[in-house]
Amino acid sequence: MGELTAIIVVIILITVSLMLFFVRRIRAGVRFGLRPLRVPEQLHKQVGQAAESGGLLHLTLGRAALSGPAGPTSVVALQMLDYLAEESCRNSIPPVVTVGEGTLFVAGQDVVRHAYERTGRGQEGSVETALLIAPQEFPMTYAAGVSTIYHQQKTTNTVMLGRFGAEIGIMTEAAVRTGTDQIIGTDDPTAMAVATATTDHVLWGEELFAATAYLEGNATQLASVRTQDVLRWIVVVAIVISALLQLLGIL
Repeated sequence: MGELTAIIVVIILITVSLMLFFVRRIRAGVRFGLRPLRVPEQLHKQVGQAAESGGLLHLTLGRAALSGPAGPTSVVALQMLDYLAEESCRNSIPPVVTVGEGTLFVAGQDVVRHAYERTGRGQEGSVETALLIAPQEFPMTYAAGVSTIYHQQKTTNTVMLGRFGAEIGIMTEAAVRTGTDQIIGTDDPTAMAVATATTDHVLWGEELFAATAYLEGNATQLASVRTQDVLRWIVVVAIVISALLQLLGIL
């Protein structure tokens, strides 16, 4: 137990030290190369593509409660909604936002309303800035409702971020049928498998959590991503060294 506690303390100290180091360096003007992710670049283009085509940008945030075990996924989805909604309002094409869970619905409404206000369009916002399609317990109803949005409104681009399950297959199929360009980010293995079969623009697992840093460029967020990358390499090196020591009979 003592050894385990010591290891945990060392990991925490290394993580905090790396975070502080990278935050200071970034704020001093140093730019570290991050691992390339294509999807954040595509997210940057979504608003412009919708504006050029005269269509609407649709964002759907899944059906994970903010207070549940998948809450962090929904929080990240709200952060990206905040960025994309502001960009959309600034370009005079407010997004269509749909959700499949009650707490996420309230938070989504608030995020879009603030996007209106920050872009000087507060008088244009309304209480219907986000749509609750169905409660969390009815995934197929949620998927059917989102699919209806594609057919009823002129959506040219859709961004699906958050916790989805097998129901995402209905939504992706509807998007394909209507010619809607798709970007999908989720942490559910089933949903990721379906998404990969539908589009090349998929944020896999932890990439969903890193994407906000690529979009906003906040020093703390960038330092967090850089710290994760360094820790990943430390773990890889530790595993390789351990395997070699066992192979040589030292361990």
